[in-house]
Amino acid sequence: MLPQNNILFKGISSDDCARMIKCFNADIRKYKAGNCIAELSECTDRLGIILSGSAVIVRYDVNGVRTIIESVEEGGVFGTFFTYNILRRSSVEIIGETDCEIMFVRRSEITKRCENACLCHSKVVENLLEIMSENTVRLSQRIDVLSQRTIESRLISYLQIIEDKTPDGKTPQIPFSTTALSDYLCVNRSALQRQITKMKRAGTLTISKRRFRLNLCNEDHSVS
Repeated sequence: MLPQNNILFKGISSDDCARMIKCFNADIRKYKAGNCIAELSECTDRLGIILSGSAVIVRYDVNGVRTIIESVEEGGVFGTFFTYNILRRSSVEIIGETDCEIMFVRRSEITKRCENACLCHSKVVENLLEIMSENTVRLSQRIDVLSQRTIESRLISYLQIIEDKTPDGKTPQIPFSTTALSDYLCVNRSALQRQITKMKRAGTLTISKRRFRLNLCNEDHSVS
């Protein structure tokens, strides 16, 4: 499966994409849901591209407390090169949310000077800078979510981000289970479930499985 629709290879033809994958000595592997795809402290020179499936990026602190940093869907890219600073007292892992197929590419293969000075190689480097910029935006949004003082405000803030990213005509969908969502929001699972139930009864949230709709027009739910 060629990843030409992936942001890293955006604007590159399928033929050039196939040629560059061979040039980059890409390594494609398959993982089962729940398996650890990578430990970021051990793959600092690699980028992972999700060809199929989805995964979550999970941080464990010194006490073993789990926090989900973000969800990475099909076409997403992960790696310490442009995303995370690994601390000695914590670890960050990529865990398969579903069965996944991952393509690994070494950053040194991407950033090295191309002997042929080909335009498609320059385009990949340009796309890599775009990924870095988008990750900065996502991390800023996460800070905004976690800066909210209540569970309701954190939940609304996060759901509004999902709504804003959802294309017109499609129903917004939470990429996490309730347990994973509580880890992402850094709140107690039972307390989060109670808050979701409360919002459903109040009519401010309609949710079916992971698909949802916010109904905040008649109430002030400022998350600023």
